[in-house]
Amino acid sequence: MDICILHIGHTEPGEKPKHLPSPDRFRNALTPHLPDATWTVISAVKDALPDPQAFDAYIITGGKYSVFEELDWQDRLFDFIRTVDERRIKMIGICYGHQAIAHALGGTVERSPKGWGVGLMPVSVTHDTGFASPVTDVMLHAMHQDQVSTAPDGAEIFLSSAFCPISGFTIADHLLAIQQHPDFNPDINRDLILKRIDRIGDAAEPALKSCDGPDDTDISVKWMAGFLDSLAAADTPAAR
Repeated sequence: MDICILHIGHTEPGEKPKHLPSPDRFRNALTPHLPDATWTVISAVKDALPDPQAFDAYIITGGKYSVFEELDWQDRLFDFIRTVDERRIKMIGICYGHQAIAHALGGTVERSPKGWGVGLMPVSVTHDTGFASPVTDVMLHAMHQDQVSTAPDGAEIFLSSAFCPISGFTIADHLLAIQQHPDFNPDINRDLILKRIDRIGDAAEPALKSCDGPDDTDISVKWMAGFLDSLAAADTPAAR
């Protein structure tokens, strides 16, 4: 299984990152579940996007951008998402990636009137997807102020919360979008909260405290792996 990570987040010039970049975090988290996968990282911001059929699956990471910004690279990414959807190639979108899939396919993304969703936050699996079964609330890492307010046509919402009702959706068996961060841990979330504390405002203090609580990130990693694992029994895009 050849997986391409389309990287959205990048460090600022001169910045020395304290944590691994998100492509490394995704690869490290998923490799124990997908030991035969091969990994390629392409910057969706800086590099040319591949032929959609060059890989078996794609993961779009989180990033600092909003889908309603007018940026040339975003237009190229949205076109790429639409082609991947048309060809039914597997794709996962996380945080920004979740919003990008929704936006590209006709959904609506807006700045939340509730402010920032940060820290470990409760979300619920609302129905059985095959890779995610209904459970009690799970606590997942969040870091966003934009969120999907209208899902695209054909989307089935499987993950929801009071703060972010459309926290996760699938389209058929080839698209998976999750607002929360399976690539985060408490240290990453704390450091981002502190870095953005002036913007986050009153939500920062309870969010920092939440990072000491229960953390079900491993469950969301298993969702991603379960979604991708079906590729092992499927033919590759090139063979379709």
